[in-house]
Amino acid sequence: MKLLDELRVWRDHWYFRWVKRTRPLTIHTECLHKDNVWKAAQGYVGSGRKAIWYVVTPVNMDFVRAETGCDFGEKEYEKTILERYKWLQEHGQEIQAHVHLRIKMSMYEPSSKEPQEKIMKSVEWLRRNGFKVDKIVFGWWSFDDKSQAVAESLGLRVTQRLDNYFIHDYDMVEGII
Repeated sequence: MKLLDELRVWRDHWYFRWVKRTRPLTIHTECLHKDNVWKAAQGYVGSGRKAIWYVVTPVNMDFVRAETGCDFGEKEYEKTILERYKWLQEHGQEIQAHVHLRIKMSMYEPSSKEPQEKIMKSVEWLRRNGFKVDKIVFGWWSFDDKSQAVAESLGLRVTQRLDNYFIHDYDMVEGII
């Protein structure tokens, strides 16, 4: 069994290296409200490179507060990220949906309607603000059949973990790309 696990790790490593070279970079955007992350994002865009930015919306304010320490009020947060997402789009970047269905990875009740409502409200917010959303990535790659069905009913393709080379926006501050 241990040998099989090691072989899977080796296979995933080489597959991911291939994905990194042949598929577009995707950036899971959770901290763009932070000025240092925003400055790094502007530097990336200014270098002429493009990416697919999977962005959280005000629907995920609970997650953003818990995971990033954001102390913005809801209106200030919404105004800040909307301005920054529009700037990205105006500079040729692709904007898509990124939804965390719960605040922490371990907190989820599959029978709850809240996760499905988060998807619908997030996509509605993006489309209402002028973004042509046709893809979604779920936080922690974690979703259930109901969530996938909701995404598909909204015309979204669910992006899987190894579909693209991905980083988080805060990784840009660390110089990962």
